[in-house]
Amino acid sequence: MRFKPSLATEEFIENVHQRVGARNKAVLGRSALFLALGEGIPPSFKSTDSQGKDLDDETVIGNELGDVVRAALNHRVGKKLNESEYRQEFRQHFEYGCQRLKQIWEESRNDQTRFVSALLKIAGPDFGENRKTHVTPRPVVEQVVEQEVKLKVLAEAPEWSINGPDTKNGLLVISGEPGSGKSQLALDLLAQLSNQGVRFVFFDLKGELEDDPSNPQQGKNRAQFLEQTGARYIRLIRQSLPINPLYRSSDLTRNAQIAYEIAGLIRCFARQLGAKQERSISDTYQQLPTPDFSSLALQLEQNGAEGVDLAIIQKINRLNIFANASSSLGLEEGLNNSAVRNLLNQEKPTISLEEWLNSSIVIDFKDIGNDSETKALIVALILNFLMKHLNQNLAVKNNIQPIKMVLFVDEAHLLLPKEGKAGLLGSLARQGRSWGFPVWLASQDADAFVTTGEHATNFAELAECGVHFSPHTLSGAQQRKVLGGTIRRELKKAEAALRLQGNLTVASARQFWQDQGS
Repeated sequence: MRFKPSLATEEFIENVHQRVGARNKAVLGRSALFLALGEGIPPSFKSTDSQGKDLDDETVIGNELGDVVRAALNHRVGKKLNESEYRQEFRQHFEYGCQRLKQIWEESRNDQTRFVSALLKIAGPDFGENRKTHVTPRPVVEQVVEQEVKLKVLAEAPEWSINGPDTKNGLLVISGEPGSGKSQLALDLLAQLSNQGVRFVFFDLKGELEDDPSNPQQGKNRAQFLEQTGARYIRLIRQSLPINPLYRSSDLTRNAQIAYEIAGLIRCFARQLGAKQERSISDTYQQLPTPDFSSLALQLEQNGAEGVDLAIIQKINRLNIFANASSSLGLEEGLNNSAVRNLLNQEKPTISLEEWLNSSIVIDFKDIGNDSETKALIVALILNFLMKHLNQNLAVKNNIQPIKMVLFVDEAHLLLPKEGKAGLLGSLARQGRSWGFPVWLASQDADAFVTTGEHATNFAELAECGVHFSPHTLSGAQQRKVLGGTIRRELKKAEAALRLQGNLTVASARQFWQDQGS
């Protein structure tokens, strides 16, 4: 029986099997399967994708264990499984087991001895009797949260209601120099969100949540954060996103407008792109029946493009950031999804936004390196896609604005200089709350929140809540513009100035490493 694991599972087995002392990959996979059979799978568990290479169940368990595994799966499910059901349950248990092993590996600080010791403790006399002793309970994540959500920002300051009756927009801005406590506050606030059932997308532009074996404390915080929030972790370039931010309309006039908007957005975040190249991208976009970066790059090349327009689209395509186009063309031709994917050689099929956003997500940009322009463009494309597809107002109930998901952009100063042309973040800041998508921004520089240009916005003044760890970097005039007042002393580490609905307070900020969102 053949099945496709997720890409994350494939990469975990490939990268870790030798480091944990497994004789081969099958031994690690078999351990994962039996761990899941022993503990059971939480009802809420869902595998993320099927993008890994084909595996055979006999490769994992061998001929001699086939009947045992089948009997165990029948017992777990409570009925005799047919072949299709067996394949599905086998894959689910395999996926969950690998996720658990990855969690144990990270909690063991990527140390072989600690890892084996942890497995031996798990496989004690009570193994399988009470799986709650092995898995930390996660908060129940809701699709739409209709109760009031309050967050503790400073240790000695009032809570902030992000969707209450007196809240204007749910916008949060955080600024601070490296090492000031900004990132730990960000993680703590996201954990507080999760504890109240709210999902998030965290655009981690500097790799705050990367797996860093050289930093044990960071590794411990990372494992705790991902387990506590239930967030899926995606490291770009090593992994791709299962969405395609390019889209079209069946109406030709509307489709022309979409093409102009996408080309204009790309130009905003690509400083070398001129009006001629923008028009080239727009005209080519309109030629495509199912636009994606692969077909856009190919069509530009066929149209004779040789400059920066082609180079930018090729870069996004070659970095393998996004999925290929959906199968709308193939369906019009009467082909099924599988045939279309074979036709298009689509190894990472597009999924619906609802499916992709069914849990919190961390998108790590660390592997893109110092290419700030590409990072900013990718974030802008994702945010634009969300805005265009999810811009439906949610009715206020009992003076509470419902929330779907918080969008949090770290290192937002990479996008803010382009804001004057794009107006993207400004639109989200003003309208995102009514759509159920409040936006949060973090930056090293507090003055970066005051943008210029056609769509100029003072995000610091607009924000319901502003937290600033390094006000000493601002002049008196800048402090009054950003903070609404002045701070006459340099703050200690993890101290911050909080501007909350017009009031200015200075106190110690929350930190995930010690508070953990509680």
